[in-house]
Amino acid sequence: MKYLKIILTTILFIALASQLQAKEQPWVQRLEPASWWTGMQQSELQLMFYGTGISLVDITINYPGVNIKRKTLTNNPNYVFLYLDIAKETKAGKFSIVLTKGKKKQTIVYELKSRRQGSAMRESFTEADAVYLLMPDRFANGNMANDSVKGYIQGVNRADLAKRHGGDIEGIISKIPYLTDLGVTALWTTPLFDNNDTNYSYHHYGCSDYYKIDPRLGKNEDYCRLSETCHANGLKLIIDVVPNHCSSAHWWMNDLPAKDWFNVWPVFTSSNYRMTSWTDPHAAQSDLYKLTRGWFAPNMPDFNLNNPLLFDYLRQVYVFWIEYANIDGMRVDTYPYNDIRLAAKFIQSIREEYPKMNVVGECWVKTPAEIAYYQSGNNNKDGFDSRLTSVMDFCLKDVLSTSFNEQESWDTGLARFYSHYAQDFVYPNTNLIMNFLDNHDIDRYSTAVKGDVAKYKMGIAMLITARGYPQIYSGTEIMIDGIAGNYEGHRFDFPGGWPADKHDAFTQKGRTKAENEVFNYMKTLLNYRKNNPVLQNGKMKQFIPENGIYVYFRYNENKTVMVIVNNNQEKKELALERFSEMLAGKKQAKEILSQKSYLLENQITIPAKTVLILEAN
Repeated sequence: MKYLKIILTTILFIALASQLQAKEQPWVQRLEPASWWTGMQQSELQLMFYGTGISLVDITINYPGVNIKRKTLTNNPNYVFLYLDIAKETKAGKFSIVLTKGKKKQTIVYELKSRRQGSAMRESFTEADAVYLLMPDRFANGNMANDSVKGYIQGVNRADLAKRHGGDIEGIISKIPYLTDLGVTALWTTPLFDNNDTNYSYHHYGCSDYYKIDPRLGKNEDYCRLSETCHANGLKLIIDVVPNHCSSAHWWMNDLPAKDWFNVWPVFTSSNYRMTSWTDPHAAQSDLYKLTRGWFAPNMPDFNLNNPLLFDYLRQVYVFWIEYANIDGMRVDTYPYNDIRLAAKFIQSIREEYPKMNVVGECWVKTPAEIAYYQSGNNNKDGFDSRLTSVMDFCLKDVLSTSFNEQESWDTGLARFYSHYAQDFVYPNTNLIMNFLDNHDIDRYSTAVKGDVAKYKMGIAMLITARGYPQIYSGTEIMIDGIAGNYEGHRFDFPGGWPADKHDAFTQKGRTKAENEVFNYMKTLLNYRKNNPVLQNGKMKQFIPENGIYVYFRYNENKTVMVIVNNNQEKKELALERFSEMLAGKKQAKEILSQKSYLLENQITIPAKTVLILEAN
C-alpha cells in the first residue's frame, strides 16, 4: 500500500508538472520572418504568427517608428498575419512584441537590423557575365558529417540517381577558385531551401521551410559564406525563385493557413503544361485554368497567389534571402505556370526593393515570338509586361542540338542558326538573352552530338560568341556524359567532388585528355569574352550560309570579331570578298584559340567541323 501511494503521488506530480510546463510554453510556435531590416523601400512588413488558437491573442508593440497597420485572420484560428509599418527614420534595434490573452502575457523579442550600405542599389548580373549553373547535391561534398541528418527522411545513396548524393554548400565554396579559373563570372545554384520530401528531395524545387537552408546542404550562415566567397573571387550569386509550388512535406500541409492557400481539386489534377495558352489569341479559358491551377507534380502543391497573404509571405521570403545573403540576381522557375499577371506583379514587387536587379525567367516555349513575349519592355499588344529583364533561349538550345548532326540544305544544318537569329527583331533586348547548350532539365549536350568532340566544341564556340550571354551547366566544360530522355540522366555527379572519387575532373592532372581538350577550349573562350566587350554587347551581323559555311560578326567601335563555322566533313576554302562590308580596311586577323595569324586577302581555309574565331585588325 505504501509503495502504491508513492507511485500515485509520483504520477500526480508528473501530471501537474506537465500541465505547468504546458501553461508556460510560448503561444507562438512560429514567427516568420524572425527578423527584418530598417530602411527598406517597402515600409510594410507582414509577420506570420502560428500557434494553437493564436487568433484569440491581442498583440501590441511599442517601438519608435513601428506601428501595427492591421491584424488579418483566416478561417484557421492558429494563424495571425500582422502587418507593420516601419517608418523610414526607424532605427535598428530590438523591441518587444507583447501577446495578451486575458490577464496573461507573453513577450517575443524582435530585431530590426541595419541594411548594408548601398543594399537597395546593388549591381546585378548583366550581358557581360557568363553564368555557371549547378545542383548543390550533385557538385561537391565538402562536409560528410551532414550527409544524413536526424529527422530528415533521406540520407545519401550515390548508387541511386533518384536519391541524395551528398553535395553541399561547403563543397561549392571549396570549388569557387575552379569556377574563377574556368572564366565564369556568375553562379546560379538550384534551390537550397529545406526539403524533407520522401523522394526526389535532392533537387529542392519543393520547399518544406522557406526560412531554412536544408541542413544536409548546410546552415543559413553557410549561404552567406558562399555569397562572400563568390564576391571575393569576382563571382555574382543568383538565387533560384520558385513562385509556383512548394513541397508536400512543408509544415503548412499539417495545418493550412487558409482554405485557399493552394489550388485545390477534388482529385489530383496536373497542369496541362501548355504554356502557349498565354500567347494564343484563341485560347480556351479552361485550358488556361488547367495550366495555371493544375499541379506541377503530385508532391508539389500548387500555390494560389491570388491569396494576398500568401503573395506577401512569398515576396518577403525572397527579399529576406537577397538581403540576408547579399544576392546579386534572380532566376525564376516555371514562370508561365503561374497566372502571369500575378507573376509579373510578384517579380516587380521584389525589383522595387532592388531597382538594378536583373531577373531571368524560365519560359519554356517553342518559338522566338513566344519567348520574347516574356521579356520586359516588349510592348505586347495586350499590354502585358512580365517584369523579367532576361529570358532563356530554349529555341537556340534546340538549334544547337540538331544543326551539327544534319546535312546542309536551305532550311537544315547551319541554316537553322541563320533563321533563328533572323527572328531577333521580336526581342526588346537581345543582349539579355540567356543562351545554353544544356541544363538540369534537358539532355546533356554530349548526348545530343553523340560524344563527338569536334561537334561539341562547335556548340561551345557558338554559345559563347553569339548575341546574349552564356549559361554553362556543371559538367558541360568537361563534356560530361548523360542518359537521354531521363531527368536523373541529366544530373550526374561532378567527378572529383567526393573524397572517394578516383576520377577528379576539377584538376588538369585528374582530367582525361578529352576532358582537358574541351575544358581548355571553353576556358579560353570564356576568358576572352570576359575581357572583350565586343562579345558581351557588340552588334551582330550574319550572312546567309552557303556551301555548309556560316559567317557572322560581332563588332563595336573598337573591335571586330569574325566567326566562321564549317559544318562540312571536309575542309573548305572561304572567299572573303563577300564580307567586305565588315572587313574593309582590315588586313589581317588573329584566331583567338590557336593564336594563328591570317591575312584577310582572298580566301581562308576552314578545317572540317570547325569554328574559327578571328579578331580582325
